[in-house]
Amino acid sequence: MTGIPMNYQTTYQWQAEAADGVIYIEGHAELLVGRPHDLDRYCPEHLLVAAAETCLANYVIMIASMSNLEVKDYRSSAEGELEHNSKAGYRFKRIIIRPELTIAGTSQALAEQILEKAHNACLIAHSLNCPVDIEPRIII
Repeated sequence: MTGIPMNYQTTYQWQAEAADGVIYIEGHAELLVGRPHDLDRYCPEHLLVAAAETCLANYVIMIASMSNLEVKDYRSSAEGELEHNSKAGYRFKRIIIRPELTIAGTSQALAEQILEKAHNACLIAHSLNCPVDIEPRIII
């Protein structure tokens, strides 16, 4: 990465309704945010899990490209498990990301190495205070 340190700026505005708010990021569409059970808004918990999932995907695609691995399809699902600790309150116990990578040829060993490198490189996972595990599936 060039230009380190990098800064990421957001702006939040409450909309005078429960937890309804909007996140603004310059040059991007508005992001409607709210509580975990609001169906028409994203909640911080979902965004945290999605950030870890997307970070892994970005690294997989980037490393695969640099390694000349032809990726035909990439998709994943992720799950964040919340727990309550009497001393610390609510917190994420762990996040599991299940990437499914469809590749050309018979490069399963290379795909496994790329997934491991991407997992180890993901800056979001390294920034969290809970384990982020992967359960990959490779399709040839």
